[in-house]
Amino acid sequence: MSQKCEKIPYGSKLPVYFFEEELRLIRERTLVHTDFGRLAVAERGKLKLELSLDDIEEVQGYIAAEANHTRSKKVQREMDMVYEKLQKFLDDYDDQDE
Repeated sequence: MSQKCEKIPYGSKLPVYFFEEELRLIRERTLVHTDFGRLAVAERGKLKLELSLDDIEEVQGYIAAEANHTRSKKVQREMDMVYEKLQKFLDDYDDQDE
């Protein structure tokens, strides 16, 4: 069964919600810029960032690198959960011309 992606204009920003602990984990454990998430807006008990699909892919790369190289199974599980959260955006949206 093929999933239909919602077509969006290239570079469009999508609201991505993180828990504070997720942003801290990304900033502290990956090579993402230390300012990542600092402009997040508190909304509904979470922190909202506006990210493009390119931004999401970039952050995923940092998360995957840390998950694959950490010796901590706990950190690996946490990174994998955030990675999967972001993957849903890449599965549900498409900003590329065919």
